[in-house]
Amino acid sequence: MRLAIILLTIIIVINSITFYFYLNVRQRENLKSKYNIFDAYLKVRFYDKLLMFMNNHSEIKEVKINNLIFKREGNYIVVEEEQK
Repeated sequence: MRLAIILLTIIIVINSITFYFYLNVRQRENLKSKYNIFDAYLKVRFYDKLLMFMNNHSEIKEVKINNLIFKREGNYIVVEEEQK
């Protein structure tokens, strides 16, 4: 059991290191990009967590964040851009 935990920890560390280098290589390939790929990845993860949270808490009907509106319509959550 201890060996499995050590191997799993090593795999997670190696995976994190390779993902970090992958992001650096992708960023260098796309220097004209307006957004850093790591920032985009973190935003997508945040929005995914927000959707999961809204899915589990039906009392939340609407969330406004970063010019986006997350609305509950029946069993679905709809994302719209905020109109200025």
